Amino acid sequence: MKKIIWLGAALGALASTITVGAQTVPEIWHYYAAGSEKAGIDALIAYTNKQNPDAQVAGRVIPGNAVELRRQLQTAFMGGQPPAIYQSSMASELKTFVDGGRLHPLTDVWKEIRGDQIFPEGVQRVVKINGVPYGVPYDLSLINNVFYNKATFEKLGITPPADWDSLKAACKTLRDAGIQPLANAGGPFWSLYNFYAPLVSTVGVDGYYKIASGELAFDSPEFRKALALYRDTMVSCYAQNWSGKTWTQAADDVVNGNSGMFMMGIWAAAYMKQAGFEPGKGFDVFPAPGTDGKAIFQMDVFAAPEGPAETVKVAGKFIEAAVSPEGQAAFAVPKGSLAPNIEVDPKIYDYAGAKFAQQLAAASKANAVLPNLFFLLPTKVGTELGTQIEKFAIDPSEANESDLIATLEALRQEALAENAYTKW
Repeated sequence: MKKIIWLGAALGALASTITVGAQTVPEIWHYYAAGSEKAGIDALIAYTNKQNPDAQVAGRVIPGNAVELRRQLQTAFMGGQPPAIYQSSMASELKTFVDGGRLHPLTDVWKEIRGDQIFPEGVQRVVKINGVPYGVPYDLSLINNVFYNKATFEKLGITPPADWDSLKAACKTLRDAGIQPLANAGGPFWSLYNFYAPLVSTVGVDGYYKIASGELAFDSPEFRKALALYRDTMVSCYAQNWSGKTWTQAADDVVNGNSGMFMMGIWAAAYMKQAGFEPGKGFDVFPAPGTDGKAIFQMDVFAAPEGPAETVKVAGKFIEAAVSPEGQAAFAVPKGSLAPNIEVDPKIYDYAGAKFAQQLAAASKANAVLPNLFFLLPTKVGTELGTQIEKFAIDPSEANESDLIATLEALRQEALAENAYTKW
């Protein structure tokens, strides 16, 4: 990842020697290549083009994911042919290109769309660099909810847990009945997302942001306490052999009754519904203990590279249409995600989507909307945090805990010395 940071700086140095060209038809680059994601972005582009007949854009799929899109952008920047708009992650991902002098500030667009009114404060934090908006949100998913099999819960007399003790009791009831209590999947993201609930329960909202800014140490009593809570609750409830499964396989286990619960992002609702497991009937959700009244989210944004005035103008018109209630609905409904714009009518959603929208709105009023910590941290710290939490979830031994703490604290100190942290 150091190479990416270095390249961002190099791109800034090259800016004076490269002439950015205009595309024949301004393009929006994204990596939504299939399924509901492709349906969502196609519907959004169709809507924005209808609203802006004199400022049309064409979608271009960059196969892969955010990493591959980033590589293609770096090449395009060096060649002077970046897209008019592109799909970006939030926070540190945006900052890399801002620091390289490659993104156009969206101050005028932000004012036009009333960004400070339509987006929760927690969302605004991660699209502004030094107070200037460089990204506009369009795709938001909550990651602090637990899905559960309603028939299984009703049969065993389980009430959706509201605290950690009741979660452990529910897990015991499920296990005693021969059902795996809590599904999980392998990979550095899913266990990390599960860890946020014990973390927020322990350090609170302020502590969460202190970890993001490097102020709270990984060898602090607070972080150690969060690890202990995670080990004694979520980890102790995990299904057997969970690390060998994908998230879709884990969701299938809830659908077929092999597992009682599964903590996952809201995209699992669309997947279960597609499998014929209806929200509110086959499954329901509850906020993970410690996160009631809060919304922890993952989000994609639109960013606009610097370029010819006409291309920047087209990008601005696209973004204005894309973040309107109609534009956000055009994307969110087929995609199965949540509109970041809190003025979008919850009636556009199904049972599960409406529940998530209400959760986001309530958390916004309470100033308790928290971005995914992974993207707030310096890249190497966030990446290692995901790796270490998964290792700990597989084997929560004292030896692994000590190794986790030592490794992450060393990286924190290194990142502090490099001034790599940002106070979001």
